[in-house]
Amino acid sequence: MKTDTSLQIATFALVLPVLVLPAVAYAVSRGVDLDRIGEAPIPAQIALYGQALAPAVAAAVAFRGRGFPWGFVKVPPAMLVKAWAIPVIGAAVAYGTGWLTGLASFTTQGLPFPPVLTVLVGLVPGLAPYLVLALGEQLGWSSFLVTRLGERHSADVVAVVFGVAWALFHVPLMLFVPGAVDPGVPMAYAVFWFTVQSVVLAFPLVWFRLRTGSIWPVLVVHATFNAATYFVGQAMTQPRSPWLLGEGGVLTTAGLAVAVAATARWWRQSRDNPAAA
Repeated sequence: MKTDTSLQIATFALVLPVLVLPAVAYAVSRGVDLDRIGEAPIPAQIALYGQALAPAVAAAVAFRGRGFPWGFVKVPPAMLVKAWAIPVIGAAVAYGTGWLTGLASFTTQGLPFPPVLTVLVGLVPGLAPYLVLALGEQLGWSSFLVTRLGERHSADVVAVVFGVAWALFHVPLMLFVPGAVDPGVPMAYAVFWFTVQSVVLAFPLVWFRLRTGSIWPVLVVHATFNAATYFVGQAMTQPRSPWLLGEGGVLTTAGLAVAVAATARWWRQSRDNPAAA
């Protein structure tokens, strides 16, 4: 079993960049710019967004057999609410700090709805597209890599490994696709804080997955973080203050760390007690 698991993880680590790097190269060759993604050719957009499926495909190649740990296990609704609340609290702390201190500017210009309705729409139905994208990623990361690593290591060790690997998965996009990192932000700064942010978020993701055996809380955390960032926080911030806010912003990372620490009792419980909430 140990040898099989090592081989599976090694295969996953080799297949994933084989899928990601050509997709990034193709998108760049077709002039994709994330700030104007709608202007890119459809095949290039598919290549770019299709990367979200790469971890799931790599996991399927690596696992090769029956009994894949999909994780489509029911959990109490209260657990999903808590999973949703973690990134919401993090975004509220981050953007609220930026707005209240004047480090970032709050605006309602350009919002499709009044602010309160924008928040509600963004954080409830707005989760749908991000849930789809998160599924492709987390079937590979959480249902495959986390469960394989969890056979040998503690949840905390798995969270650090997963968080770093998850960040590295995004680095080609950050390095080569225009618009992935805002102009004027040093690449080293962006990659560093994005990595820290990924590791912080990995802790509730890993504990939820190993503790419950379910992928649903993982998907909710992942999708809600993206929706809270882009549909709510960034939409209400002009200029975007990329050094501080957004994915990889230092305030976003700090706010998320506060939320993760403050809600630890929601997710950090014994893996032998999956029913606890």
